[in-house]
Amino acid sequence: MDSKVICNVRILTMNAGMEIIENGYVRIKNGKIESIGPMDGLRIENASGKVEDLSGMLVMPGFVNTHTHVPMTLLRGYADDLPLHRWLTEYIFPAEVRSMTPEHVRIAARLAFVEMIKSGTTCFNDMYFFEDVIAEEAKAAGIRGVMNESLIDFPTVSFKSVEEGLARSERLIRDWEGDALIHPSVTVHAPYTCSKDTLLKAKRLADKESVLLQIHVAETRKEVEDIKARTGMPPAEYLYSIGLLDSNVIAAHCVWLNEKEAELLAKTGTSVGHCPKSNLKLASGIADTDAYMKAGITVGIGTDGAASNNTLDMVEEMRFAALLPKVVHYDPEAVNAAMALRMATIDGAKALGLGDIIGSLEVGKRADLIAVNMNASNIQPVYNEYSAVVYAMNSKNIRSSMVNGEWVMYNRQILHIDKEQTIENLKNITLKNNE
Repeated sequence: MDSKVICNVRILTMNAGMEIIENGYVRIKNGKIESIGPMDGLRIENASGKVEDLSGMLVMPGFVNTHTHVPMTLLRGYADDLPLHRWLTEYIFPAEVRSMTPEHVRIAARLAFVEMIKSGTTCFNDMYFFEDVIAEEAKAAGIRGVMNESLIDFPTVSFKSVEEGLARSERLIRDWEGDALIHPSVTVHAPYTCSKDTLLKAKRLADKESVLLQIHVAETRKEVEDIKARTGMPPAEYLYSIGLLDSNVIAAHCVWLNEKEAELLAKTGTSVGHCPKSNLKLASGIADTDAYMKAGITVGIGTDGAASNNTLDMVEEMRFAALLPKVVHYDPEAVNAAMALRMATIDGAKALGLGDIIGSLEVGKRADLIAVNMNASNIQPVYNEYSAVVYAMNSKNIRSSMVNGEWVMYNRQILHIDKEQTIENLKNITLKNNE
């Protein structure tokens, strides 16, 4: 019986009441939170399992990265300072054909998980190729993942037809059904790269298997113009017209939704995966997340891939997600610190359909959490915990990370991945690709 108690910590629960426990404990049993509360309610002498005194730490839910492409760490810095469609079609797609083998994906995924874990991510949502390999590596690293093959209407490195891609997707769902860490989804690239038939096949599979469907939507003005020219409607309205928007769908980016489209997402329960840094770097625009949330849309935060962001650091991403709406609306109260932290934790979990098991620290939920050194010079003094985390914290302040009740990083040491060997392996790949 796996049991442990973390004690003498300040706790940001991120529960419905946004409860903060000034000096508390978390009791964990078999990967789940068995009890949580102030220290005066804990009798350590009766506590079974290991007791860990983390005095000076703030314990909070780990970050939920709602949109990424894990193996694109291999393409970090490969083609910077370009507009999205040129970047994608002239550089990224060709480089993927040359570079992305199952073994290269495996090594690139390990590097991504090192970066994610060290910056506090405990759950990620991925769409790419050879996702069976990514699932294996995520399981070995101990990190929680939502994932599947990125269906698209042209041959890729992992499948040559949509039907083959669907078959791979179904196989991953079968292979990982009921796993404690791996949550298979269905993924389809975008309405500008996928026919109506492909989009509907993906939606039918997601509905049949009761899993998440993820898709890119309204990332650029060019996408909006192209879809309108083809269908007479902007992207989200078009997807609504064919029945694709739904409560089991997360739409990445959503930079260029109009007011009607935002209402359609809210009406259908479709969530948004907001990727502020990638959208800025590619000059795609700034999603009006403040308006989306006021319309009733659940908005999570994603990093996108390391080729367009160039980091997988959710601490940075969360800060951008808090700052940009203030400039968009010239309103310093737009998306306050507590809202931004909800986007990075519980709202991200809800967007992935995992809000009942992760995203907040509550009895019965999985113990996915991070411990932050609140005595760090860049954080002190602390007048407000949410402001300290969103505006002052950096990823190096995160000392330890736990997923499903098991430490995946302790005192800044990654426990299940050989970081140095992974970096050496990646350098060898990069050299070969440059020959």
